[in-house]
Amino acid sequence: MMVGAALMAQADRASAGRCPAASVGDITEYALPSNAMPGAITFGPDNRVWFVETSVHKIAAADSSGNVTEYPLAAGSAPLGITVGPDGRIWFTEQGSNRIGAITTSGVVTEYDIPTDNSSPFAITLGFDGNLWFTEGLGNKVGRITPAGVITEFALPSARSQPRGIAAGVDGNLWVAESFTSKIAKISTSGAVTEYPLPPSALSPSSMALGPDLKIWFTTANAIAKIDASGTVTAFALPAPDRAPTAITLGVDGNLWFTEQFGNKIGRITTSGVVTEFDLPIANSRPFGITLFPSLRGCGLLDIWFTERLGRRLGKIRAVATP
Repeated sequence: MMVGAALMAQADRASAGRCPAASVGDITEYALPSNAMPGAITFGPDNRVWFVETSVHKIAAADSSGNVTEYPLAAGSAPLGITVGPDGRIWFTEQGSNRIGAITTSGVVTEYDIPTDNSSPFAITLGFDGNLWFTEGLGNKVGRITPAGVITEFALPSARSQPRGIAAGVDGNLWVAESFTSKIAKISTSGAVTEYPLPPSALSPSSMALGPDLKIWFTTANAIAKIDASGTVTAFALPAPDRAPTAITLGVDGNLWFTEQFGNKIGRITTSGVVTEFDLPIANSRPFGITLFPSLRGCGLLDIWFTERLGRRLGKIRAVATP
């Protein structure tokens, strides 16, 4: 994958004697100003990571040193999913207020009502068509919102499928995790849906990410799985039961990185399925969201950032060693 190769090349340059010595798996944690329970996280165009603070109804951003700025939303908004948009704004779902929101890097917020009442918007991602796409957990739909705020909704064929994660594929389609029905849905930009039932080894899909092998990777009840363009699924069980993998992201090292809520670990999986786990310093911290750092230069690129819901912290883990 060109993106993965470019990231690895940048990482090689960054690690070539210019950054402080660090080992793969080294972890740094930062306390949050509001003592909030942070959730989903993404990278921004301003060399900061952006994340939701669902419990205190805020959007927050942190620089590479862990300095956090918080931006309040209306009470009851309960932001949940988050991603970067094509317009330089950070886009997010508001599960409590049934809206899609967008925030500039200076903190100006705009909100858009979802046509379906109580749709429970969950995850959101940028499509290759230049629009934002999101899932409606209770609406049983996938939504598309243009940068101008025009929303179109597409119903999913399976009733009560509880769509959660969503990712854009290089085939131009959007791929959706149907958590309750244990299917992966492929939806075209015109709304045509194809569903793929999952095998017993990959039930209850949740978060999704495009991998360096051009396949869609996703978390399940206790495995990491991938699906190719034809719908073929391969699942890799985690080393122990009850890990509860939650979010997943592409790493600068060409691997996938994920959070284990109940395992209290950060996991790394190669495209061939080899899993390595890294323990978090704080017990029962419930790691949740995960993302790579946005900068394409400097030492920050070498880290993967994550949130800790019960640890009430922001963390980073070194993905590429520096001597």
